[in-house]
Amino acid sequence: MKKLIYCSQCSKKNSYSNKDGEIRYHCKNCKSIHYQNPKPTATLICIKNDEILLVKRAFEPAKGEWSLPGGFIELGETPEDAAKRELKEETNLDGEAVQLIGSCSHFNSIFGDVLLLGLTMKIDNWENLIPGDDAQSAGFFKLKDTPIMAFECHNKILSIYKKSLSKLSI
Repeated sequence: MKKLIYCSQCSKKNSYSNKDGEIRYHCKNCKSIHYQNPKPTATLICIKNDEILLVKRAFEPAKGEWSLPGGFIELGETPEDAAKRELKEETNLDGEAVQLIGSCSHFNSIFGDVLLLGLTMKIDNWENLIPGDDAQSAGFFKLKDTPIMAFECHNKILSIYKKSLSKLSI
């Protein structure tokens, strides 16, 4: 995360020390606390029969590696709205978010703290699948035979999804 050297409220120099139980930037002059919150993403689980749709990343981080489709939630968007938009941008598919299945948080050296929200998607028509945006290709993998993905949180969200399936079959 960027260093918040100066206060956004009064422009005085910030302190970086314990405040409200955490080490964080705060201003001793105007008493403002500068919280550094994660950037949320919609991370998509798109199932077709017994296969999952993955995209191969076109850009860093993790260029050329497989990942779940998805991306950052924009200001004013709900996770469901972001899921629909990201699905369209990365795969040219239309779909609806069905369920929030879990979350995972990690630090990314480019974007800082990222909070991934895993959502299952309902897609009625797969015929328009065309990789786009930051996906160089797309492919289907058997749920039991998925590659290790680019980001640990994508692996975790997929694991959460698989565990939810096993609970349904009990």
